[in-house]
Amino acid sequence: MKRLVMKLQGYLITLLMVATPIVGVANGQNDIEETIAARLALMKPVAHSKWVTGRAIEDTDREKVVIAQAVISGLQYGITTDSTTTFFEAQIEAAKAIQRYWFNIWEDEPPKGLAPDLAAAIRPQLLELGDQILSQLGADKGSLQFARFQKATQIKGLPLAHQQALFQALEEIERYPSRWHQIQESRILRVGTTLDYAPFSYLSEGGEREGLDIVLATQLAEFLDARLVWVRTSWPTLMEDFVSGAFDIGMSGISIIPSRAREGFFTTAYHEGGKTPITHCNLKSRFASLDAIDRAGVRVIVNPGGTNERYLNTALKAATIVRHPDNETIFEALRAGKADLMITDAIEVLVMAKRYDDLCPSMPSSLLTQQYKGWLLPKDPTLLNRAEQFLNPLIESGELDRLKASAIERAAQTAH
Repeated sequence: MKRLVMKLQGYLITLLMVATPIVGVANGQNDIEETIAARLALMKPVAHSKWVTGRAIEDTDREKVVIAQAVISGLQYGITTDSTTTFFEAQIEAAKAIQRYWFNIWEDEPPKGLAPDLAAAIRPQLLELGDQILSQLGADKGSLQFARFQKATQIKGLPLAHQQALFQALEEIERYPSRWHQIQESRILRVGTTLDYAPFSYLSEGGEREGLDIVLATQLAEFLDARLVWVRTSWPTLMEDFVSGAFDIGMSGISIIPSRAREGFFTTAYHEGGKTPITHCNLKSRFASLDAIDRAGVRVIVNPGGTNERYLNTALKAATIVRHPDNETIFEALRAGKADLMITDAIEVLVMAKRYDDLCPSMPSSLLTQQYKGWLLPKDPTLLNRAEQFLNPLIESGELDRLKASAIERAAQTAH
């Protein structure tokens, strides 16, 4: 109990120290100068925590991690890797200067009260403010003035030289002219994938990424001479993440539909299929047509946010739609009796019927829709052309069919 009280007191101390700057940032009312100041204001509680725990001010390994993460995050806003690196290096040096100032003060008079919890109370705020700064760096900064910047960042212990270095790094922020230039110059390819849709993209029993698109993304990165960075997305947030710039290419068995095509480019279709039902094997004869499915009392399970849900919302009038939020466990829910059947892409039905002895397609030779799948890219013709230069030879040579067949068999052997 005493430890819990001390921990809560530590949180309270941190909140009291930084409440004013954080509130403004959270409401989206601050300019970048004020957001930077809010982050630097956290350096006194950071120093307090380090002082009490005996940790050194400088942690070069941690600094490298912070900068590397910032570089990746900055790409969402088109900020060049050099700009992000220079700015965050300047920010880290300014932060250390403030911490040294307080360490020197506390040599004569140690700080009073409990130290805030660095990992639990302060670091989440640092991360939030870091993300806020990056989003503001990616936007039009308007007319920057050093006098205004200097006034906003009047933080005790921050020397003028560090204010000047930060302001210069802020002034020199540059953005890539296009997504292709970003990939080409940064040598980083960010691939968005859901990891819940076999055989295209899913997690193995050991938590490893598996699937056709995982293999293809790895090969594409090599083709583009870029380092592959995975970005986890979901079907409900796929287009929001894409439009925000969270990833460069969406690769997860994504169906080509008009609403998505309005927001970006699609590659040549690398898979053709459609929707079909899968059910408990003892019920397969009962659900041999859409008319037999769309009846009162029939429960059809679906993952929200994707084309499965869009189809059911249009096709079903009488049956009950059971929305299951986790696409990774949806077939386990079906097997457990939470629903009578699921309507999904035929290739997924093929995989799951192979994987589970108790699940069977109820319309094995019929498709309720016709759909094509492609990779989702921003509206950058050069990037699309480069992706096509990689993908089309695989399709034409038959290599893609071989990779797809292998992915189906591998996915069928994976049990959750």
